[in-house]
Amino acid sequence: MLLSPCAPALAAPAVGAAPLAPAPLTPYEVLARAQSVKYYADRALWEVRDNDFSPGRFRKLLAAARHRQAARAAYAAAAAAYHATPRAAAERAVRAAYAAKYGTPIQ
Repeated sequence: MLLSPCAPALAAPAVGAAPLAPAPLTPYEVLARAQSVKYYADRALWEVRDNDFSPGRFRKLLAAARHRQAARAAYAAAAAAYHATPRAAAERAVRAAYAAKYGTPIQ
């Protein structure tokens, strides 16, 4: 069998080998994903609100609003979890040092 020079050569999995479990997400990654979901939920709601005039508009609008509410709650929980981490504390310390040095906060 000839392999294309562009295609990566993949090794066959070993027989009986356990599948690799995905690495757990860090609180920062969870926050980033929750923010992305919240963004798209907002966009979906605005799309239905502004551009959908079909007979099922109210049902779609209600579903989009519920999805947006769930996304916002998930984002708030992820933000609270992230801000309790040492990484967030270090970021706050850097921002405070910058504000003390330059007299203006980092935006």
